[in-house]
Amino acid sequence: MDIFYWVIALMLIGMGGFVGYSNWKIYFAARQLRERFLKTHENAKVIKMSMTKVWIYVLVLLVGFGVGVFLLMSPNAKITGSSALANGMVYIGLGVFALAMVGEALMDGQIIATEDAFVFEDQLIRFKNVRNVDVQKGFFKTSMLFLTQSKEMPVAKNTAMKIQELWLEWKKERKETAHTSRKERRAKARQERGQ
Repeated sequence: MDIFYWVIALMLIGMGGFVGYSNWKIYFAARQLRERFLKTHENAKVIKMSMTKVWIYVLVLLVGFGVGVFLLMSPNAKITGSSALANGMVYIGLGVFALAMVGEALMDGQIIATEDAFVFEDQLIRFKNVRNVDVQKGFFKTSMLFLTQSKEMPVAKNTAMKIQELWLEWKKERKETAHTSRKERRAKARQERGQ
């Protein structure tokens, strides 16, 4: 039975290490993009999303490392042998995986928007490139952001709702300030000359 726990522990640590490397690399790239974007766009507004996911992952991280270290250091671990070590490593692996997910949760917790674009994760997305925002109802359904060139981005429900709100506002403003046709411009110019 110990081999099962060792396999699970190695899988969690391996996957957590790989996902953590990817997530934290993207997080630092996103942070640099946001800093540059805020410096060049004084009118940009920072929209903070819920930090619930961050706190859940931090809690899992602390519990995983705490229980794992407790199992590895307890005097019973030396008596019972390898099963306590294997169980401790499973909890350490869970903590490593939670640490990997903290980077993603921090990255998804903020949107920076201007009148024509927004920064989400490590991407600058123009509203004109958004084709649709699909906000799903339900706990386990993923909301999607559909972009030009058949690109799709999975996003959290509250993030999708905020992006949809910003996008619809942009579309409304664009419609109100839309350019007139050539015929309308000529008629307006004739009218101004006639006065």
